[in-house]
Amino acid sequence: MITIETNGARVLFNPEGGHLDLVEFVVDGVTLRPMHRAHWRTGEHNDGVPETVDAEAGITLKSLAGDFFCAPFAENDTGDGPYHGWPANGMWDLVGQHEPEGGGVTARFLLRNRVLGAQLFKEITLRPDHPVVYQTHRFVGGEGAISAGHHPMVRVDGGARLSFSAKAFGATPATPLESDPARGRSALVYPQEFADLGAVKLASGGTVDLRSLPGPEASEDFLLLAEAPGHRLGWSAVLAPAGGFIYLGLRDPRVLPFTLLWLSNGGRDYAPFSGRHKSVLGVEEACSFFIDGYRASIAPNTLTARGYPTALALVPDGERAIHFAFGAIPAPAGWREVTDVNANATAVTLTDRGGETRQMPFRGDFLGTMD
Repeated sequence: MITIETNGARVLFNPEGGHLDLVEFVVDGVTLRPMHRAHWRTGEHNDGVPETVDAEAGITLKSLAGDFFCAPFAENDTGDGPYHGWPANGMWDLVGQHEPEGGGVTARFLLRNRVLGAQLFKEITLRPDHPVVYQTHRFVGGEGAISAGHHPMVRVDGGARLSFSAKAFGATPATPLESDPARGRSALVYPQEFADLGAVKLASGGTVDLRSLPGPEASEDFLLLAEAPGHRLGWSAVLAPAGGFIYLGLRDPRVLPFTLLWLSNGGRDYAPFSGRHKSVLGVEEACSFFIDGYRASIAPNTLTARGYPTALALVPDGERAIHFAFGAIPAPAGWREVTDVNANATAVTLTDRGGETRQMPFRGDFLGTMD
C-alpha cells in the first residue's frame, strides 16, 4: 500500500488494481470514512481476519474497496484483459510525487498494461484542508474509443438519502444482475425506463423509492441515470445521518454523462459475496452503455440515439484526460436531503431541503466546468 496524505484527507492506494483501499477525510477534527471496503478485505465476518478470495474471482473483486477506474467499463470484450479492464486489475507503478501549485501532494502512477495502445497515467491529488480526493486519468496516445468510468462505493449502514444533479431519465439494463435463483436475486424490473427515482418498478409488483436506501432486501440491482442536457457540473450526494457524513461526487457530465447505481444488499449468495455484502452503494460515474461492455459502447445504441456519448475517443498523437473528485463533510443535524450543489473557485455549497447550507473546500477549476 502507498499512503498519500494531507491534513484534510488520507488515502491508502493499492497498486494491485489501482483501488483506493482506505479513504479518510478530516473536517474540524472529525474523521469520516464513508467509503466501502469489502468484508473479505476487512475480515468483519471472520474475527477481523481477511478472507481468502479464489484467484478466479479476479483482482477487481479481491481488491474491492473505495474507488477504482475502469476502461473499458464493465464487460471487457476488447480481446485483452479482465472485467472492468486492466486499470481495475493491473499493476500501477508510482512514477513520482510532487507538491502542486497551491500546496498539498500529487502522486502519479503508470499502468503497466496499455489500453487500446494508450499509456494510462493516474494522478491522485490531496490539498491542505480539503476533504476531497481529486483524480485525473490521462490516456496518452492509443487508437479508437473506449468506455470508461469511476467506481466509488459508499457504505450506507443505517440508511441514506440520495440526490443528484438533474437527470433526463433513468433506466435498468436489459437483463438483471442476478437471474439464477440458485446464485442470487434482483428486485427491479429489467428493462424499464423511469422518470422518477422515487417510483421504480419492482419485479414483484408495485414500485420502490430508491432515493432512500438501503433499498430492497436480499437483492442485487443496477440502474442508470442520464444527465439532463445543458449542465456543466454533475453531482451525486449521499446523506447518511447514521454514518455521520455526506458523500459528494463531482464530475463534468459532458465527459461522464451517466451516474450508474449498484445496489448491493445481500443479493449474491456465491463467494466472495456469500449473502453478506450488504448496504453497499456504488455511485459510479461513467461514459458507457450500461454494463454491456466495450463493443456495445462503441457501437450505435439506444443511448447514442438520444444524443449521449457512450465511449470516449482516444487521441493517437495526444492525450485524453478524465477528471473526477469526491469528498465528504459531516452530516448536519436535521438535514433530510441535499437539494442543490453549486461550485465557485474555492468551495462547493450544499443546500438542504430546508434551505440550510454548508460549504466544502474545493478547487473550482479542477473539472474544467467553470467559465
